[in-house]
Amino acid sequence: MDQLYMLRAFVAATQHRSFSKAAASLGVTTGSISKAIAKLEASIQTRVLYRTTRSVTLTEAAQPYYLSCCRLLEELDEANRRIAREREVDSGRLRLVVHPMLVSETFSRLVSSYHAIAPNVNLMVSVQEGAVNLYDGHFDMAILPPHLVEQSAVIRRTLSKSSRVMVASPGYLKTNGTPKQAADLAGHFLLLDSQARQKGTNFIELLDNGRRVSVLPMSSMDGNEVLLRAAALTGTGIAALPEAMVREDIAMGHLIKVLPDCSTSDSGVEVCLFYSHRELLPVRFRTFVDFCTEFFRADGSAREADAGIVAPRLVQHKTLVLAAV
Repeated sequence: MDQLYMLRAFVAATQHRSFSKAAASLGVTTGSISKAIAKLEASIQTRVLYRTTRSVTLTEAAQPYYLSCCRLLEELDEANRRIAREREVDSGRLRLVVHPMLVSETFSRLVSSYHAIAPNVNLMVSVQEGAVNLYDGHFDMAILPPHLVEQSAVIRRTLSKSSRVMVASPGYLKTNGTPKQAADLAGHFLLLDSQARQKGTNFIELLDNGRRVSVLPMSSMDGNEVLLRAAALTGTGIAALPEAMVREDIAMGHLIKVLPDCSTSDSGVEVCLFYSHRELLPVRFRTFVDFCTEFFRADGSAREADAGIVAPRLVQHKTLVLAAV
């Protein structure tokens, strides 16, 4: 028999001075209370209650023990109430990890808007590029591309899907000219993800109007999306970036889209919200899940909420090789 139940039976019987009333208070049978008291006395080798047909009274030897049991059960019940209240109150800590490409004006709006509806939540944001395991205790949720979340058992919600676009600053284009076709990129400084390069070569593989095209640029720079965006904004070159990341830069005229039918990939960039459990989520987690889903939908970025992984379209075309002169 569970020792905690034996203690509860002992305390209830002492308080009510009756096995039957103690049983009613705990929702069990009188026989269960009697058995629990007997097992408790056997385990501690001490009689704790005097029983008569009329009443139940505490023995003198058990009085300090009874007070200790009361304190223990009160502390346990308070701990249970506290954790239950925490689940139902929109407060506490939420540890979120996000990909660097999300750190933009849009993400700033997301954070400020969330704080407005959940001011008592301590949102702790970490920015990192590497893979994340939501079961190692470091993070509660993640907003990342799917391939960076290590386990398959987590819950996943797609927030946005967008293609990669070629962009450059007005100053760069004024100085170096605007490319009219993929071949023109051979004479430009390209800002690209390292995966855009053909393995073992300096050629960049592009998709131009459905055709595979290989370009050997005059100069290029590899880096993550944040670095490439910053370089493009300062006029370093032409960058290939997720459209969702530079949407506001384009709208404000800081970057200009070039070669709209040209991209470094035929698959979209997907960003998802991940969390480790669906059931018994604290209120602050449920609120954040609902908020993120609605925020990205309202922002025009969500394409297929809760969709699975979309396989890249396979395009089989002859590859053209264009080198800088």
